[in-house]
Amino acid sequence: MPRIDPSIAELNLNFLHLVRESLLRNRLLALSEFQLEARTADRLLALSHDQLRRLAEAHVLLVGLRWRRAAVWTCLTEFASGRASALPQALVVAETEVQDGYQA
Repeated sequence: MPRIDPSIAELNLNFLHLVRESLLRNRLLALSEFQLEARTADRLLALSHDQLRRLAEAHVLLVGLRWRRAAVWTCLTEFASGRASALPQALVVAETEVQDGYQA
């Protein structure tokens, strides 16, 4: 797979850091503003810096954290932990949100 554009990876990483900082400052407000489920927030807070960086380098623009279901974030967390096959799996699982009318 070709390498991701560095500007997209930087945007993803900055956004992930913004979400984490917001969750640490005021969890309830951040959950509402970013339209996150609590389990998704917990997963983001549990990621190490290296895992965040790896997730930011996924070939997917993460701004908006448009996936809300925990199953999608389980796969993204597995990708961030080094299981490359989890990214395509996350995208397949995410498609069910669109089919179910779940929109960001």
